[in-house]
Amino acid sequence: MGEVVVSSSSEEEEGMVVEFETEKDIGSSEVVRWEEFLPRMVLSVLLVEADDSTRQIIAALLRKCSYRVAAVPDGLMAWETLKDGHHNIDLILTEVELPSISGYALLTLVMEHDVYKNIPVIMMSSHDSISMVLNCLLKGAADFLIKPVRKNELRNLWQHVWKRQTVCFTFKLVLFIFLAWFVFLHMIMEVY
Repeated sequence: MGEVVVSSSSEEEEGMVVEFETEKDIGSSEVVRWEEFLPRMVLSVLLVEADDSTRQIIAALLRKCSYRVAAVPDGLMAWETLKDGHHNIDLILTEVELPSISGYALLTLVMEHDVYKNIPVIMMSSHDSISMVLNCLLKGAADFLIKPVRKNELRNLWQHVWKRQTVCFTFKLVLFIFLAWFVFLHMIMEVY
């Protein structure tokens, strides 16, 4: 059998590499990228950043990580973009300090909305005060990134969407099972 070696290297810009030896060619190894085995799903990120150059840099990094990006300069435009619905936003990446509506106020609006509350919101700031991070996480933020953000952090944003979808699916499944059990018990009680 072939040996599987999983490694992560700073030289490998694309991430994790899986190497294995085949039985035919003992001693030779073939490099296989794990991304090739995953289904391709393009996620849409709403980037909210007031600084033009920072917004352009982060948007370019997100695109290099294969995300679709809708970038806006303030919280009010972000809220309008969400309500517009044309972008089918999967994740929101927002600066805490923004003009018109702050990132924290945007987080509050999203978390209190029936439809949008399932969209993961990731806050970012160059200020790393514990109280700011804690307030955002307690309000419902999925994560908090300290600027400057790194490509590796952005590459893994999809995990927040996956976690939210898994939690929502699990909750719906448990609710369905509970209701089915309740109906079943009710039917049995009527028979007796």
